Amino acid sequence: MFKSVFSKYFTAISLIIVSGFLVMSGLQLVLFTRSLTEDKRVLLQENADSIARHTEVTAVESQVISGGEVVYLLDQEGLTPFLKMMGNAIDATILISDAQGEVLLCSDADLQPKTKELSLRKLTDQVGDSLFTISTLEGLFERPQYAAGVPIEIKERVIGYVLVSAPTASLWNTLSSNLKVYLVSALGALALSFVVVYLLTMHIVRPLRQMAAATRRFAQGDFSARVNVRGEDEMSELADALNHMAVSLSSVEMMRRSFVANVSHELKTPMTTIAGFVDGMLDGTIPPEQQPRYMKVVSDEVKRLSRLVRSMLDLSRIDSGELKMTTVRMDLTEALCGVLIASEQRIEKKHLRITGLEDCGKTEIDGDYDLMCQVLHNLVDNAIKFTNDGGDIDIRLTKADGRVYFTIRNSGAGIPAEEMPQIFERFYKSDRSRALDKNGMGLGLYIVKTVIGLHHGEVTVRSVEGEFTEFAFWVPAPSNTIERAIQ
Repeated sequence: MFKSVFSKYFTAISLIIVSGFLVMSGLQLVLFTRSLTEDKRVLLQENADSIARHTEVTAVESQVISGGEVVYLLDQEGLTPFLKMMGNAIDATILISDAQGEVLLCSDADLQPKTKELSLRKLTDQVGDSLFTISTLEGLFERPQYAAGVPIEIKERVIGYVLVSAPTASLWNTLSSNLKVYLVSALGALALSFVVVYLLTMHIVRPLRQMAAATRRFAQGDFSARVNVRGEDEMSELADALNHMAVSLSSVEMMRRSFVANVSHELKTPMTTIAGFVDGMLDGTIPPEQQPRYMKVVSDEVKRLSRLVRSMLDLSRIDSGELKMTTVRMDLTEALCGVLIASEQRIEKKHLRITGLEDCGKTEIDGDYDLMCQVLHNLVDNAIKFTNDGGDIDIRLTKADGRVYFTIRNSGAGIPAEEMPQIFERFYKSDRSRALDKNGMGLGLYIVKTVIGLHHGEVTVRSVEGEFTEFAFWVPAPSNTIERAIQ
């Protein structure tokens, strides 16, 4: 069964609050009961002691000599009014018994008849210096009473006992009235706590619900959703991260769609050409004497497809992180010369002038030989394509500040300023480049930027329309530690 974060959090906090109130109520009930009981004990024992002292005085005054011994008499007539007065004053019943526990006096006239058949011997035996208990006084009362007892002593001789009892109902009445006040206050506090917890829970859960709704839209391909959470806490950080993720996903999705569209276009064009010419040769539309010329076109298109697939594999390896570089000490000048020699026929065909390498010596770097050769090939190939016939290509290799710099500048139409930000994007081809380069796929400069980045370097471009285009990159120069390790 689904349980929302709101219900779980609200229920948990509510249970904690209710449990806290119950524990606090129980503790207060116990402590308050103990406090009232203790107050009652002190009151009854103080009064019992006071009555015992008064009784001792009257007994001394009523002493007689019997059989050669002093006998202390309890003046019932003189004590009865005093006991009634004291009983009314403290709302208690006062009993005076002899040393054997037989009741002699009772402050309550209604209970006096019952006391004649009553013996408190079990209680008086427990008195000692004092006694406090809850008892019915051997059945004298229907309900338990608080009872405090003290001995009546004259010259260390116990002549009787004073027992003062008070109904426990007074305690429960006091406790009940206080408990009602407490419960009303507690219920008000609980209600306020529930309201605060509800609002707080809603405040905490609302961003989570917004995030859940946003992620559902992301799953459906809609990356325009945003989570609006203010603050500087963890929730706002999570919302910001989710919004940034949405931006990244949107960018990735746009790149994916563009990628699929470009790949589809790049694959469709040569495949359509190949299929058309092959079908024409098979059905006889293309006569046998013209077939070699069209077979050459088919061969060129197959090579174009091969280059596209190879570039796609390189991109896949780069994007997935599976591209493993084999770093070696290589001479960038030697690699550049190899690329220029391989492009010699194209250079001569367009009557291009190559300058800048006349005094270039050995320029070593630490890098992947194949990848760096591909970077040089892409940049030189790009320069040859877009240099005007009879134009110039200037190539420089320098070393400064712990870096090796490569710069290639070609004359020609240049790159429009509005197209400069997209020049290194995959499959990007300007209208001018599409007109001049029918076989290009728009992956060369993207691969250049990626490979240079893998070598911890940077590539830049400058261009002035109608004058020149210049690509440049730098990579770290070899360190002495690496040089010694390679040597």
